[in-house]
Amino acid sequence: MSEPPKDTPQPADAAGAARGPVRGNGAGAEASTGNGSGGKPVSVAAPAAAEPPARHLGESGLNLKPSGRVHVAVRAEASARAAEQTVIADPVFSCRDVNVYYGAKQALKNVTIDVGRRQVLAMIGPSGCGKSTFLRCLNRMNDTIPGARVTGSITLDGSDIHDERRDVVQLRARVGMVFQKPNPFPKSIYDNVAYGPRIHGLAKSRAHLDDIVCASLTRAGLWDEVKDRLGSPGTGLSGGQQQRLCIARTIAVQPEVILMDEPCSALDPVATARIEDLIDELCELYAIVIVTHSMQQAARVSQRTAYFHLGELIEVGDTDRVFTNPRHRLTEDYITGRFG
Repeated sequence: MSEPPKDTPQPADAAGAARGPVRGNGAGAEASTGNGSGGKPVSVAAPAAAEPPARHLGESGLNLKPSGRVHVAVRAEASARAAEQTVIADPVFSCRDVNVYYGAKQALKNVTIDVGRRQVLAMIGPSGCGKSTFLRCLNRMNDTIPGARVTGSITLDGSDIHDERRDVVQLRARVGMVFQKPNPFPKSIYDNVAYGPRIHGLAKSRAHLDDIVCASLTRAGLWDEVKDRLGSPGTGLSGGQQQRLCIARTIAVQPEVILMDEPCSALDPVATARIEDLIDELCELYAIVIVTHSMQQAARVSQRTAYFHLGELIEVGDTDRVFTNPRHRLTEDYITGRFG
């Protein structure tokens, strides 16, 4: 007669389930359990400890789940890639450690950025963050403000724009500017555009000047609207037409760079669309730096975007990447509307 098994089933508990001795210890140990009909023991694995749900992290190191966004450390490689976006090959402008002071107040802090040729750089950020201040540094417009002081290095085609031998008038011809509010001269439409070529001696004859005016107005998308009234005052045009006239006046002197300080803020949506179309066309010939409070506009017209905050350049990179995968929490908070 064979010996009884060493592990004999234990009496059933109140629920009627037979118990067996536990083999092993801790989580994941197996238990020998009889079935309801008293059959052979079977091996059943105890439930494993539940693992915490994995967080969905983007390249910025942010928890991308809709609930409870958690900020974690930015990975070193992401930071390195962000730094690489500041410097580009063969820039028209190269700015290093630029600081701007208005008296004792520091408005810009150690800004380092390059401006590429034949592309649009959009600068975004809350009011008072230093966007327009930096824009005015590029053609030394800050020189006209009493108490303003600029330190650091800004080079145009490798030449320091603050060199004592630099002719500021020639610099501003190479780096034109379009302001927030249209400011046509109190002259005729023709004379508004012809003014720059005349004072810089770019026109060899009246016929040459006529060609410059026609070409500039055509590039600005205004020729067909004003060709029959070139002698009329420029101030008599609509707001959108006046802004395009100012753009025509800027490009008439053949600049390398066009600076635009919120050029559409005072315009209606139709006029804004015309200016944006014009920017798309002009960037094939010029480098354009635009300050805008409209993130939709920045996304539409620019190839690179820079975000400023409290006088500091927080992030710069390809526009698609900045808007879809920002690498800094401040950038993300601004473009998602949490502040600004």
